Amino acid sequence: MDQTEIVTCIGNLEAEVNNGGFHQFFYNSAGDDTAETIQALQAIGAARMAEIVKRAAAKFPGGMPPKERFARQDILLEKFPDTTEFDELDAEFFAYPDDLAALLKKFAA
Repeated sequence: MDQTEIVTCIGNLEAEVNNGGFHQFFYNSAGDDTAETIQALQAIGAARMAEIVKRAAAKFPGGMPPKERFARQDILLEKFPDTTEFDELDAEFFAYPDDLAALLKKFAA
């Protein structure tokens, strides 16, 4: 992954989760890049945030949501019709155990 991809993945993650939680992240196109987002977090040293995303992704059959958006949406609506399934992980994310802004700044320097 190049620097632009890393910044984009992390920015999309933050925008979606902060706006509507992990359910929204997985429902929207940002969820297409779940595996890449985990890699991006690891690349900047955000290991705790990467673990949160991994645990959210692990709720899907096979341990990772489908890359294809509509297949992922079908699973979300079937298995997680109530967005509260991700509440605990949303709260962990909102606590920002890793300072993403500082880590991105350091990474980009």
